[in-house]
Amino acid sequence: MPCALPGDPGYETARAVWNTDVRRAPLAVVRPVTVAGVRGAVRFAADRGLPVAVRGGGHSLAGFGTADDAVVLDLGALAGIDIDARGRTLTVGGGAVWGRVDEATQRAGLAVTGADVPSVGVGGTTVGGGFGWLHRAAGMTCDNLLSAEVLTAAGETLTAAPDSHSDLYWALRGGGGNYGVVTAFRFRLRPVATVVSGTVLHAYDRAADVLLHYQDVCDRAPDHLALRATLLTAPPAPFVPPELRGGPVVMIGVADFAPSPASERLITELRGFGTPAVADVRPRPYLELQQPPGRTVEAMRAHGHSAFLGRLDERLVKVLVETAGQPPSPLAMIQLQLLGGVAGRVPADATPVPLRDAVQLLGVNALAARQNRTAGLAGWTKAAADAVRPYVRGGPYVNFVTGDETAEQIRTAYGADTYDRLAAVKGVHDPENVFRFNANIVPRPLRPPNPN
Repeated sequence: MPCALPGDPGYETARAVWNTDVRRAPLAVVRPVTVAGVRGAVRFAADRGLPVAVRGGGHSLAGFGTADDAVVLDLGALAGIDIDARGRTLTVGGGAVWGRVDEATQRAGLAVTGADVPSVGVGGTTVGGGFGWLHRAAGMTCDNLLSAEVLTAAGETLTAAPDSHSDLYWALRGGGGNYGVVTAFRFRLRPVATVVSGTVLHAYDRAADVLLHYQDVCDRAPDHLALRATLLTAPPAPFVPPELRGGPVVMIGVADFAPSPASERLITELRGFGTPAVADVRPRPYLELQQPPGRTVEAMRAHGHSAFLGRLDERLVKVLVETAGQPPSPLAMIQLQLLGGVAGRVPADATPVPLRDAVQLLGVNALAARQNRTAGLAGWTKAAADAVRPYVRGGPYVNFVTGDETAEQIRTAYGADTYDRLAAVKGVHDPENVFRFNANIVPRPLRPPNPN
């Protein structure tokens, strides 16, 4: 089994993750090629009291895919993809990434909600919940999980499904990577081929008006219409007019999965509001929506903040526009994703995902090129978090945690009842907290300690 130890020629590469601000020194980085190899690595670590960091895509903001004084389990070799086109199901290995999955499912004209960054791992997305362009039309990634194969700290392989270890199945759908190593996921697929999608881009002097109009359109959007608003520095991309490149802009993203007269009217409104510099919304392959031409996602410095919001109003919009207008680097941005739809109607106790009735998901994405060592990412993140706090309903979103959160903040993010239920599941399947590099749930003891 491939393994990199400190001092080995490949160790520096093996310990690295997407967020280049994360520099940790694991005891070993193990890359198993079979489930038996995963079991051996986990038992080796657990028997010696060593914690295990599980890496799928290695793309978490907090850098959970590497850790000091731990055994890192890199699942990159367990990335198989099996599609049952007739039954509309997908089975992937624990190390699969969304780019490969989307390419494979689209060959069958099918898809499941997932991240629109090709290098992001399917596993981390799923166990944290999983928002994406499809969540309003088809539910979150975790809502489409049919079953999972989980290897526990005790070396036992369990099938988690509605009728098998249902407590574990519940916890895996939003409770983070707390309960073991998921070596395989099985999902429900839905037909998706062409999507009416694209971008409406405005100069920043209209940002407040554009965001308020965006919220008005969100209020009337049918389930099949996905919407995002991003405040960012315009990239030097061909679709951006030269006079806007390098300056602040507001960008509305659109994806209509089942065009109807109602959604077409809303898209026409978005295209016609004000005087957009770009209004390119047209039928496109779903794969182009997920992997836009020219986009490269390389390792970079990263920090951030996330929160669940209600409706945007003038006060909150003013805060967002002012904050995003002073980014620490040209790659930093603030993004809003419209929630609701199918994902919003899942019963609150069906999964650990909190605040299903929130209106917008806020992402403060403090990013910078790895060579840019002077950008104050953490300071901008903190300033943004402080500014939006009066308008926040909850958070953070588990997949956007930074690793700086306290145990109480994680408990608050889930809510006390959900957290306690997750802690009970953790107590059963990982009582020693071997899998602690995540939005960690402290295991609840199976029985109270004996006072004697």
